[in-house]
Amino acid sequence: MSPGVRRFRTAYVGLGSNVDPARHLALALDQLDRQFGGLECSPVCQSPAAGYAGPDYWNLCVAFETALPARALKTCLKQIEQSLGRQPDEPRHVPKILDADLLLLGDEIASEPPLPHPEILTRAYVLGPMAMLVPDLRLPGSPVRLEDLWRRFEGRDTLRVLLPDSVICPRPR
Repeated sequence: MSPGVRRFRTAYVGLGSNVDPARHLALALDQLDRQFGGLECSPVCQSPAAGYAGPDYWNLCVAFETALPARALKTCLKQIEQSLGRQPDEPRHVPKILDADLLLLGDEIASEPPLPHPEILTRAYVLGPMAMLVPDLRLPGSPVRLEDLWRRFEGRDTLRVLLPDSVICPRPR
């Protein structure tokens, strides 16, 4: 590859909200679609707030192609959060207008931002939607498919798929 030429990779982003979630997730999807296009989405799933007593979260996983490096993509996601009203200094365990996390970027392994995101393997609201979106995907360096990790996940019963989807993902172009 020539110097300065970036290759496109698939980005996987986890989106979650427990403040007017249908509205805020739809707005986030619209912004992602305008910036990247070709979104593919998991079903929207509902789960209890983690770490505090609050309204249930709605979560989904979104995939799209990008040539952005991980740090620039993480910055873009933080800008989307803030454009919807999230404060950058907000405490961790409070209701969220939007939480947008970079989960995976191609086969990249990195410490900052952490890739693959460590919560993929520890949180039902991350692993479940991701496994529903790309069941045959294997995390970098792992021989196990996401669907198999999800099937064996101990907290599966905390996640409920919302049918029909209350948030409609933009159709790929």
